[in-house]
Amino acid sequence: MKTFNKKYGSWALVTGASSGIGKEYATHIASQGLNIVLVARNEKKLRSIEKELISIYQVNVEVIVADLTIEADIETLFKKTNDLEIGLLVNNAGREDSNHFIKIPVKQHLGTIDLNIKTPLVLTHHFGVKMIERKKGGIINMSSIVAFQGVPYIANYAGTKAFNLIFSEGIASEFKKYNIDVLAVTPGFTKTNLAKVYDFTGTPFKPLEPGFVAKKALKYLGRKRLCIPGFINAFLYWSGKFLFTRHMNTTSFGMVFKKVLKNTL
Repeated sequence: MKTFNKKYGSWALVTGASSGIGKEYATHIASQGLNIVLVARNEKKLRSIEKELISIYQVNVEVIVADLTIEADIETLFKKTNDLEIGLLVNNAGREDSNHFIKIPVKQHLGTIDLNIKTPLVLTHHFGVKMIERKKGGIINMSSIVAFQGVPYIANYAGTKAFNLIFSEGIASEFKKYNIDVLAVTPGFTKTNLAKVYDFTGTPFKPLEPGFVAKKALKYLGRKRLCIPGFINAFLYWSGKFLFTRHMNTTSFGMVFKKVLKNTL
């Protein structure tokens, strides 16, 4: 706990903190003694988590209700955290659009790009400047196992997660000399709100628990630049890298998503 505090300071900020992996990040980070800024749109859920973290871990908690696709809400977030030493940033908020690309309104695609790409970039830049000044910090960006190839039926989402991965690798190299750890996390199917449209009947896939993903990522932070939680996801990564062509990977992932999205397509 003392090592974690020394490395990342007194405050962590977690986006998409009202449920799923984001809630688990907040819980595991609070267990290490860091104060938490919870950011999401659902105030009721955030307040419930706030009470829980204060009661169990005796940490300070700030709740910021924000839609991170709205520029004014991001500016409000910056103002409310101006006096806090945010030493650990977890860019967890994200959304997925599942269907044939052309059936999804372009406005919806652009909203996904705003939340999955623009928001983590803006937050990383803002808090990264301050981390560089302090010469310490940590940043976690949520990518996905679908980031390593194009994937039919979630083409735009997979593209945004590819950005998260490549962006993280680039800034990890830049920030290393400032003692700032950057980690890209690439989970597969996980029990979150994003997975509600999936039907795993007749498939070998068993969604990961959000707590497993968050705990694994925090264990890797500062040790690796890439975290692939779960055996199946690691197998998909290594087989896709060394055994199959990119075309084969896209085809196989497309078959999987056509199967699990059979109630949507």
